[in-house]
Amino acid sequence: MTTEIRPGIHRPDWSVVTRPAAREALLARDRSRIALAERWNHALEPAQDRVWRTVLELFGRSGNPPHLHEISEETRLPVENLRTLVAELEAHDLLGRDPSADVVRYAYPFTGDQTEHRVQLRGRSVHAACAIDALGVAAMFGSDVVIESSCRVCGGDIQIGTAQGGKSLSHARPVDAVVWYDLGFSGCAAASCCRSIAFFCSKTELQQWVSALNPQPRGNRLTLDEALEVGRALFEPVLAGVTAPGI
Repeated sequence: MTTEIRPGIHRPDWSVVTRPAAREALLARDRSRIALAERWNHALEPAQDRVWRTVLELFGRSGNPPHLHEISEETRLPVENLRTLVAELEAHDLLGRDPSADVVRYAYPFTGDQTEHRVQLRGRSVHAACAIDALGVAAMFGSDVVIESSCRVCGGDIQIGTAQGGKSLSHARPVDAVVWYDLGFSGCAAASCCRSIAFFCSKTELQQWVSALNPQPRGNRLTLDEALEVGRALFEPVLAGVTAPGI
């Protein structure tokens, strides 16, 4: 399922998917997360798209969840209008808000929660909602990043760097690290699949983790190169076709 999010820009971008396992993971995502696919399968109105992009640019600029007054300053839209537009974007599961504080708590790939996935983006540290989201940040901004995370089983440090504006990997430690791409979905991605999309030091540790769960989760084991393609396909289009982010 592919959506034209703005003229000539499609999400996911299947042109970056060259590895069969990455393609199968994206296809399985559409089959398993039908509710999410349906929410994403709608082109945004120009005002919605403008607010969505602004939220992401502010998140990347500061590393913190943006308040509506900050979004208002960037877009010149009244806060009351923004409350409506942000609620509409939340209905598409593109972000999540805290209405009591007038703040956007998360906007994929970023989150204000202290997750295990920290992304160093142009000298700033920001948390990603999941492992795939962390891998998609560089391509979304066209700026290479360093990802610091940990193995779900042993707790060992995992560090990954990108190259070519997020189009490839520069290094990975450990070199055998893998990603679990969970296919479960309920309500919104942040509260369901994102919590289980994680890095592991090796496929052996990933298998230990999967085997210990009851019921058995549905998902795909991906190498880092395969996971990067999934991240690129989902996030590289998000800010494409517009003026470069002012970060």
